[in-house]
Amino acid sequence: MTGIHRKTDLALNYLETTPGGGDDSAELPLVIGLHGRGSNAQDLAAIAGALDMRHHYRFIFPDAPRPFEPYPGKIWGFSWFDSWPPRKESLIKSRASLLTLIDELQQRYPTTAGRIALIGFSQGGLMSLDVGFRTKEPLAAIVCMSGAIHEEELPDLRARHDQKVMIVHGTADNVIPVKAARRTRLVLQEHGIDPVYEEFDMGHFVIEESMEAVANFLGDGLE
Repeated sequence: MTGIHRKTDLALNYLETTPGGGDDSAELPLVIGLHGRGSNAQDLAAIAGALDMRHHYRFIFPDAPRPFEPYPGKIWGFSWFDSWPPRKESLIKSRASLLTLIDELQQRYPTTAGRIALIGFSQGGLMSLDVGFRTKEPLAAIVCMSGAIHEEELPDLRARHDQKVMIVHGTADNVIPVKAARRTRLVLQEHGIDPVYEEFDMGHFVIEESMEAVANFLGDGLE
């Protein structure tokens, strides 16, 4: 993997990497990856190599805007929102920051038009669905890993019935039960969206097989 560069020049602090090579002028598809609660950009950036094996992308991994404080005086990573289901105010603030970040990235890399994917794990998975259907232009792909959809005040999903979506979840997930992923698939289908849905024998984490499935999905959507 080429170097991972930490940057602070956009709406959210983030890491940028191009595992297959390429500088700022390279016309690469863009993959924006959102970490889970109590994690950070560095943690999720570890999946970039697994997703870049067959195709070459530019990866952006932002830190969530909210420090995660599991108990008073102890800060451990970041979070996108409070509680589960999300508290409305915290979700709205993170949604606005991510939409601004996506706009900024599109301005910086205009050749990525139609070649942007938003992927997320756990809290980040919920954010990928929440934000992915609210962008100014449809994204090439949305991936929710070990997350779920937030059903309160849904955007107009039917307006983007052609949106490519993938849901990946573990049948042994004891943090966000697999029934939440199955419910997410049902909600999308009720709004005319037919997501690619994959369950794996795993807990609240990723495995080689799940990463291979996501890599194949991204390859179909971004190339």
